Amino acid sequence: MARNPRVPGGDASKPVHEAVHSSTPQRTREPLSQERIAKTSLELIDEIGLEDFSTRRLGAALGCEAMAIYNHFPSKEALLDAVVDRLFRLVTIPGREAGDWKGRVRGFARSYRALAHAHPKAFPLLATRRIRTRSRAVVDQAIGALLEEGFDPGTAAELFRVVANYINGAALDELSGTFPPAEDDFPNIRRVQNYLGPEHYEVIFERGLTLLLAGFQPKS
Repeated sequence: MARNPRVPGGDASKPVHEAVHSSTPQRTREPLSQERIAKTSLELIDEIGLEDFSTRRLGAALGCEAMAIYNHFPSKEALLDAVVDRLFRLVTIPGREAGDWKGRVRGFARSYRALAHAHPKAFPLLATRRIRTRSRAVVDQAIGALLEEGFDPGTAAELFRVVANYINGAALDELSGTFPPAEDDFPNIRRVQNYLGPEHYEVIFERGLTLLLAGFQPKS
């Protein structure tokens, strides 16, 4: 049988390009899906921040054209909602094994705050976007826990909103950065400067939560 002199050991009956590539494994690109797009979006936001996030950069990270993303999400807003839903998967609502109702609320609050520090560049989405699918499920579960602990519907709603507002505000404040050194024009800030740093964040958060919860009590 004749040999192809251009390809060692090659069969002259096969084209050169076929002989060269026939043994090369072909890579299969992972197909796009809402799950993959949302996951990559969160990873990209964690890396570059919300201001620099765009579907063009997301397409580059996914290895596709930006327009292909819109086959899975009708708009960038819908995509960001999916990122919010993905983040809310990390929030936990403790059961009765956590102790009394205060223990359950504290567990929820700590979980939410931990999420802020795990994804600081994406957290503003949670604090500013209106409630959607997954987040509504978390809200429903949290309010259900309060009702289970004996709070009437009005007080359960009030407690949930107060706690959620407190966590959002505290977390955003912590993520904003350390308090700048006080200048001579601000002598009172200078006096407390040593207590404003990140090493005090957790103590302040817990103290504020304790004071907040002291104002509530279930009826049963």
